[in-house]
Amino acid sequence: MTRARRRPRLRLATILALALALASCVPPERELILARDYEIDTVMGEIQERGHIIIGIAQDAYPLGYVDHNNEAQGFTVALGRKIADTLGVEARFISGPSEELLELPKRDLADVTFPAITIRGPLVRKYAFTDPYFISHQRLLASGRGSEQVTVEDLAGRSVCSLAPEETGTALNVLDENIEVFDADPQGCLRLLQRDRVAALTGPDYLLAGLRDGDRDNLVVTGEQLTTEALGAVLERGASAWVDFVNGVLYLAEQEGDWQAAYRDTMQDALGPRDLPTMTLEEAAALYPAGV
Repeated sequence: MTRARRRPRLRLATILALALALASCVPPERELILARDYEIDTVMGEIQERGHIIIGIAQDAYPLGYVDHNNEAQGFTVALGRKIADTLGVEARFISGPSEELLELPKRDLADVTFPAITIRGPLVRKYAFTDPYFISHQRLLASGRGSEQVTVEDLAGRSVCSLAPEETGTALNVLDENIEVFDADPQGCLRLLQRDRVAALTGPDYLLAGLRDGDRDNLVVTGEQLTTEALGAVLERGASAWVDFVNGVLYLAEQEGDWQAAYRDTMQDALGPRDLPTMTLEEAAALYPAGV
């Protein structure tokens, strides 16, 4: 996928500020910077002139984003992407790919913004331009049972667990208890092991567990304490600071206008329960995992 013109860098002087009704109660660093029309030498202006925005969603992170059987983009991040498009007054066009590839697309001028399902970490922040977190995830367990039945790590001693937890940020259950046997497999492989009683539970990011539970809601439950705290952010072209400010502003607007909450209810609340809005900054998220593996 190519474009006729490379995006120019954004100049802050071109941005018009709209005062929000909420401004008096919004911390200065979270105030929304928006405008109806932008100059063509800005990322926002180029997108408006083009008439569409290209948004990358992760094909490996249902229900954060996915393409349904009608070839329509759906999911939590799709709702946020549409909010960005609507704020600019343009059409949203979605592309999907593995999360690792989504990191590179803005740099290669193949997408305007992407939503990789990759935890914000110090080394990544130094290489890619992330927004503030749009979702806070926690490593938990997926096990057989009803909503009232809670399986904990302590219950898994002497049993087997299939892990989907990222090596860079996850907690290894056999480190917490050496009597837990841990297997690694792809998400569907782990789910099959659980459904065949070959393992007692799965462990991994709660959004991923919510997606795996979706096909067997009567028999599976996301359970256990939060073993990690991990933040997900959108990725944009590095160096386009005002474009990052703009998208941060739209994500905040989605929270204030209820779009974030509606997207969460539609995709994950049934499995994970109510959830607070993300208030962590990019700097705070990166500080959770400041170094590489």
